[in-house]
Amino acid sequence: MRGKNLKPQCLRCKHYFSTHDPILPRGCKLYKIKAQQFPSILVRKESGSDCMGFELRIKKNKDKLDLSRDDLW
Repeated sequence: MRGKNLKPQCLRCKHYFSTHDPILPRGCKLYKIKAQQFPSILVRKESGSDCMGFELRIKKNKDKLDLSRDDLW
């Protein structure tokens, strides 16, 4: 979960996603919501407490493709 001093930041959460809806561009898979503002702000406004579902997104380390390698051509 999250550390004691780490506040929920939707852009760093694994549940956050961007929608294709220009009116409701931000969403949360955990709470199944779409909103104009970040979902953590909406959760705080409605419940009075910070988002309890925040989980830090783990970045996948993708190997960079080297197009100058002869074996690719």
